Amino acid sequence: MNIFRTSRILLAGAALALLAAGAEAASPDTLTLTVAIGNQLSVRLRDAGGADLSAYDFGPMSLGQASVNSSPINVDNDSGGLMESLQLSVGDTGGGLILRTTTGALAQDEYRLQALFQDAQPAHGDFGSEDILTASAQAAQAQGAGAVFATASTVTAEDGVSVADNNRLGTPPTAEVRLWLRLELAGSSTLSGTQANFATVYVNAY
Repeated sequence: MNIFRTSRILLAGAALALLAAGAEAASPDTLTLTVAIGNQLSVRLRDAGGADLSAYDFGPMSLGQASVNSSPINVDNDSGGLMESLQLSVGDTGGGLILRTTTGALAQDEYRLQALFQDAQPAHGDFGSEDILTASAQAAQAQGAGAVFATASTVTAEDGVSVADNNRLGTPPTAEVRLWLRLELAGSSTLSGTQANFATVYVNAY
């Protein structure tokens, strides 16, 4: 008699478990999740020693000459972990020198700026017409022939596209990519002496 009673109790328990499972499947509840990531896009320019860099002096140049910065301008993605791509533009400060943003021979007092991202200092011939800085922000492109701010030989990790916050260049300079600027002066000018702060280069992350 005890054996049959025990069997009935076990069956009743199994039936209750099935009912509970059926009730759960019939009316599930949900929870949606939200998070606000506080990091913001940010870049910082540094010199070879890792110090903040806010100005560059090309030093003495002759009219009709072109010069590439002798020490790299290091660009640090200091967003704290966001992937960033870079844009470049230039603002003419309205001094005696006049910005030219197209190809062709420079007229009196004009200058032209070009830019490239890569580790090693580029040769003058590496800069193309697509690398001319303008007042409008231009996005850097991945390495390739005719790429903006890159060459066909630029290594992928060195261009200004999808730059990770990984301190690729080490400490110092605590940065990920290097920027090179080519300044070209016209063959004639009404100016002489130091032309301070004649242009501002903008490096923007997006």
